[in-house]
Amino acid sequence: MSEHTDFLVAGIMIPKSRVVIAEQTHSNHVHICTEEDCGAGFDEHPQIADCDALVTNLPEQFLFIRTADCTPLLLYDEVTQSIGAVHSGREGTRKNVVAAAVKAMQDNYSALPENIKAWVGAGICKRHYQVSEDIWSEFFQSCKSQNISMFLADFPHLDIHGVVLQQLKNAGLKAENIDVISVCTFESEIHFSYRRDGTNNRQINIIGMKYGKHNL
Repeated sequence: MSEHTDFLVAGIMIPKSRVVIAEQTHSNHVHICTEEDCGAGFDEHPQIADCDALVTNLPEQFLFIRTADCTPLLLYDEVTQSIGAVHSGREGTRKNVVAAAVKAMQDNYSALPENIKAWVGAGICKRHYQVSEDIWSEFFQSCKSQNISMFLADFPHLDIHGVVLQQLKNAGLKAENIDVISVCTFESEIHFSYRRDGTNNRQINIIGMKYGKHNL
């Protein structure tokens, strides 16, 4: 991303030198960001390898997730001033990267799940996400082992958004602290969708704290 420079988001100027970008390998791996990670993904600084979630408690550090059908999540705990950004595609959801990110905030920053607020961004809806029988069965069995409800009648469709919401609640987040953008990227004319267009473009999902306050 060497062609990019600093950019403006919601009236806030964000220096690329303070952004952290994950490689996004459809894993459940979480990276605990440090000051040395600032600028990852720009110029000669490589992306954070082999991870799909980033967490930090550093002010002026901005976590950056790219999506074009997968479900993005942004997490914030006001008490401990810690944040997270999660890329939850089919495999990341099956492996429960959501729970891994919440646990990382607990273990590293003493964040309590009941205090964490979550924003769930636009992703592909069940209607437009059909998979093979083998993939559906593997996903179903993984969800069953996590005590996540799926319906056999939904085959061959996957409800990633619905599973992510259950994972957040199972991780201890309160329903009233979960804000959901109920938009299907496949159907939306203003969102990029890989399944619809095969596009290389992505939605940008970013969270950071300036002077102890979160900014999305």
